[in-house]
Amino acid sequence: MNAVGAALSDAESTTSSRAVRLGLTVGYLSLAVGVLAARAAPATGYEPSLYTATPLLFWVGVVVAATVGLTASVVGGRLGRYAGLGLAGLATVAFLALPFLRSYYFYGSGDALTHLGWAQAMLGPEFGFYDLIYPGGHALAISLAQLMGVPVRYGLMYAMLTVSVVTLVFVPLSVWVVLRDPRALPVAVATAMLMLPMNNVSTHPGFHSYTLGTLYFPFVLYLTFKHVTRAADDDALPSWLSAVSLLSPVPLAAMVFYHPQVAIDVIILLGTMLVVGVVYRRRATHDVDAARFEQRLLLGQVFVVGLIFLYWALQYEKTYSFAENTVNSLLSFLDTGEGAGSIAQDRANSTAQLGISIWELFAKLFLVKVGYVAVATALVAAKLFGRANNRESDSGMAITYIGFSGLTLGPFFAVQFLGNVSTYFFRHLGFAMVLVGILGAVGLYYASTSLGSYVGDRGRALFAVVGVLVVCLSLVAYFPSPYIYVPSSHTPETQFVGYDATFDDLPAEAPLAKVRTGPSRFSDALNADRPDRLLWGVPGPQLDSVENVTRFRGGDGTEFPAYYLVVSDRDVGREVVGFHGLRYQSADFRRVDEAVDPRISRVQTNGDYRLYYVDQRGLSLEPTAPAAGG
Repeated sequence: MNAVGAALSDAESTTSSRAVRLGLTVGYLSLAVGVLAARAAPATGYEPSLYTATPLLFWVGVVVAATVGLTASVVGGRLGRYAGLGLAGLATVAFLALPFLRSYYFYGSGDALTHLGWAQAMLGPEFGFYDLIYPGGHALAISLAQLMGVPVRYGLMYAMLTVSVVTLVFVPLSVWVVLRDPRALPVAVATAMLMLPMNNVSTHPGFHSYTLGTLYFPFVLYLTFKHVTRAADDDALPSWLSAVSLLSPVPLAAMVFYHPQVAIDVIILLGTMLVVGVVYRRRATHDVDAARFEQRLLLGQVFVVGLIFLYWALQYEKTYSFAENTVNSLLSFLDTGEGAGSIAQDRANSTAQLGISIWELFAKLFLVKVGYVAVATALVAAKLFGRANNRESDSGMAITYIGFSGLTLGPFFAVQFLGNVSTYFFRHLGFAMVLVGILGAVGLYYASTSLGSYVGDRGRALFAVVGVLVVCLSLVAYFPSPYIYVPSSHTPETQFVGYDATFDDLPAEAPLAKVRTGPSRFSDALNADRPDRLLWGVPGPQLDSVENVTRFRGGDGTEFPAYYLVVSDRDVGREVVGFHGLRYQSADFRRVDEAVDPRISRVQTNGDYRLYYVDQRGLSLEPTAPAAGG
């Protein structure tokens, strides 16, 4: 009977192995077909949503690949596990690379356009590395562009893709260092696939220096865990030193250059870990658990990153203005009790105007993140009450360090929620989600191992499918889209060509106007050096009638008796579809395009981009008074 049972078990194992191999083959083929489908459908104009504009076949291929990959990683053998994790990772990279697959001319708006201008200027002699407080991302972008032989605009896009892959790789490796159990890898990879740092409030997939630094941070965290856990021992070095620590100055300096605000978060984190380590060592003679403390301290790392930060940041005016704004916001809040979360209030007002609930938007952006916060909090509580003491791994150390760092980072983040620095809070929330993701992955690993004896292959496969659904729920809000009431950051070539021609031909004192915040970002991107006083943003009410258009004046910085107005398909798509008509409706743009008023003349067009000359001779040149709803 034993021989028969063994034979049946072997046959079942062989069948399962064949099923995994077949599934992986289907998964890799599905991913390849999906990628080819996306490549075969390049963007032909501005796309308000990258999701709806991308062929359905791509989404089917990616979802099938991710599902097969995660399933194989939990039910397959060693080879199946790693092949499955590789497939799931490649599916995520394909998703992150969609702007490339769809042949976008440039992916980025707002800050990204300004960064593009700076990066291009850094290639010349008049603007260099030391002219920016955060030049690291621009240097990376230029290096990638030069190395690959592509334009700088692609370099910026490749820089963001590169650090996104860094997060995808080093979040699982960080979890691996503290757990040292292959069973933790599927959970860790699924966690990395969520891209938890991205929130599209203050962290963005288009080129953004703080976001870039945050996505690079998992690499620094991995090196930190390697050092403190003695996972990088070298007999040629003293016990307090590691090969990793010798390399640390380079990535720590890079963190400062990517963005000093991220470096502040890192300094607080590493400083907390150092203090906790010292306290545990001093308690070693009095406490049995503390006596087991064998981790290295982070004295050298804290000293190096602190020194680099002080040397670099104190050279720049932005450091002092940031400190002043933070202190003033705190003092104002303590004095009046008002000003907390102004950015959140702005979003609430916008959603109210659209007739939707702020909680709907919150759920779309933060539901998965809240779930991970709950798991991480439960794990820290379990550690506090002695329920998460795995003596065979360093997970307890990671929980302790990150848990205590919450007590130091938390107050600093809370201050960033006040007044005119409230936008910074959601930046720091993105940074915090890296740490929350690590704890969440460890917590889910503990939960899965405790249930492992009760769950067979089918149960594990079901959990993998649920994991893919959670990944989809998170990544559907990764790129800006009308789904989260924000337009795509796609900027087609016609915009650059149109603005470039306009800036070349525009009279010296002639104002240039555009809806919302105006054309200043394109002036930055093209290094047009157009004065801000000549770049006007047109509020919504000024497009309500042709008369308002002809009488609009955005400032008193010039006496030029006319202005030039840009109307483009990109503006229409962003405002009407992306922002759901919050400030402008399609009729506002048609009103300008179809105007027969002799004062409004079309003087330039390339199909997407249209430039109008608005003659104001004989009219008042006083600035237009602000109107409600603008």
